[in-house]
Amino acid sequence: MPLKVGQKAPDFKLKDTKGNMWKFPLTTNTCLLVFYKVSCPTCQLTLPFVEKLYKAYGSKITFLGIAQDTESEVKDFLLKYKLSFPQLIDAPAYSVSLTYDIKVVPTLYLINAEGEIISVEESFVKSFMEFLNEKLAHLCAIEPISLFEGISVPSFKPG
Repeated sequence: MPLKVGQKAPDFKLKDTKGNMWKFPLTTNTCLLVFYKVSCPTCQLTLPFVEKLYKAYGSKITFLGIAQDTESEVKDFLLKYKLSFPQLIDAPAYSVSLTYDIKVVPTLYLINAEGEIISVEESFVKSFMEFLNEKLAHLCAIEPISLFEGISVPSFKPG
């Protein structure tokens, strides 16, 4: 089981795909952490929708991908799926994934400015992505985007 709602999100340090070190918590913003593996079909479904959320809300919400892959694999994945939000490399030790008790990818953690986990979801759950869209829009004080308009997606896809 992943960490639970109400728990404090553990601190960590990881390098991104450009070699920059990131220390979490890093801002006083709400943060979305997305744990994933590039070879995971469910991650390949989920991450483009996270990118869409990032483009809509990334000016006020911090988005971080946490990849369980090598830097070169992640860079290829970013190009293939046109991802622009920061990607941190958790391989080969998976120290952050272990600390956050990741058993399934993708796992998404929404963490408030005080460092408390306010929601967590494993796999692809359409209703959770819709909730996330509404929640992020509310936090940014703007209207939610149309996340799935014109796109057929399953209600659930296991990770």
